[in-house]
Amino acid sequence: MFKHSIIFLIHGLLIVSSETPESCPTIKSRSQWSARESTSHNYLINPLPYVIIHHTVTPECNTFSSCSSRVRNIQDYHMDEFQWSDVGFSFFVGGDGNIYEGVGWTEEGAHTYRWNKKSIGVAFIGSYQAKNASEKMINAAHKLIECGIQLGMLRPNVKIIGASQVSSTKSPGEKLFQQIQQWSEWESDP
Repeated sequence: MFKHSIIFLIHGLLIVSSETPESCPTIKSRSQWSARESTSHNYLINPLPYVIIHHTVTPECNTFSSCSSRVRNIQDYHMDEFQWSDVGFSFFVGGDGNIYEGVGWTEEGAHTYRWNKKSIGVAFIGSYQAKNASEKMINAAHKLIECGIQLGMLRPNVKIIGASQVSSTKSPGEKLFQQIQQWSEWESDP
């Protein structure tokens, strides 16, 4: 019986990775943005109950080339300066409207202390303290969340929170925080 359970689990994972729902946004893979290899892996137990929204407090990007460069720079910073095993975020939202895979759906990030095991961290590339994220970015983030629910990576009743709600940070920035409070999945008291 144990053998059959493993085969079913592996088969289920293969289905998830090979069939992408139409609702999923364009997700640029780690190989597409030339990510470094992770030095270790800690896996999450999906589906997850939370998505935590961040901003990178870097210059914005509006092309695949500039967004890929930003994500590589953030990965280098996390791995070289903090000695983390990889980039801390699960996904990035670029100004070009694409999603950039960080550690993805199944690996634990390093985005929000005490929340990494029960959430994915989604970072909007740029600084959103005094400026709203673009409609293109907001739409891409919504599609990513819907995609995660359809893939079984996020719970159907997933809750969206800003990093500042559970950590001593200004992330995701005042303006982006105001924007996410309008989302139906937003949780005011996590």
